[in-house]
Amino acid sequence: MSQSIRIKLSPERIISLKELQSLTNTSFKDVSLLHLAFVHRSFANEDSDRYLSDNERLEFLGDSVLGILAAEYLYKSLPKGKEGILAKLKSKMVSAPAIAKLARVYRFPDFLLLGKGEKEKGEVNLNLQADCFEAFLGALYLDQGLNSCRIFLTPHFQTMEKKIESAEETKDYKTILQEYCQKKWKKLPEYILLKEEGPDHDKEFSVSVSCENHFQTTGDGKNKRRAEQMAAKAALRVLNLL
Repeated sequence: MSQSIRIKLSPERIISLKELQSLTNTSFKDVSLLHLAFVHRSFANEDSDRYLSDNERLEFLGDSVLGILAAEYLYKSLPKGKEGILAKLKSKMVSAPAIAKLARVYRFPDFLLLGKGEKEKGEVNLNLQADCFEAFLGALYLDQGLNSCRIFLTPHFQTMEKKIESAEETKDYKTILQEYCQKKWKKLPEYILLKEEGPDHDKEFSVSVSCENHFQTTGDGKNKRRAEQMAAKAALRVLNLL
């Protein structure tokens, strides 16, 4: 049993934790670790004789687990991704709104133990949901190791990546760049296909965009249109418009 708890779990709590393990498709060897991941500071403070700690240390650990696994996933998933792009994607994937959403998928707020003051505030806020998710990861890491955390997170990373890419697809960087060039220099940007590689089912395009001598950037994509959009996006960054 975790040294942070001096308590025998009630039958009701044991049943609750079994439900939680079923929801997350996990099986903890040390259920007290899982329990501690859902003990908020406000609850522990009200029962300090039995609780030596709360879930904040597990949250600290889980934050690092989440970060390294998100970085690893993106490194392997996007072998041609530049450091800046990977960092931006990682930031979105580990953001509080993103992981709070995952916490709600698994109904984590329903299992979180809060003190009376926190309960009176009503619905569990986004930051508490995110903290709870990180604490759960910390507990899972201590109980079963990094690979179990990787298996748990990978499907969510895949879904997040697709949603981020879909959002990027809806942004028309070419139009923004064209309007800017016309207004500032009375010229249109010029796109040039630099290369087209790979088999028909998995091609990779590289495109450059320039406007006379004002800028020149490149972009890659699975089709020519996507590559042009990425080149335009890079140009907007060079021009400090993004």
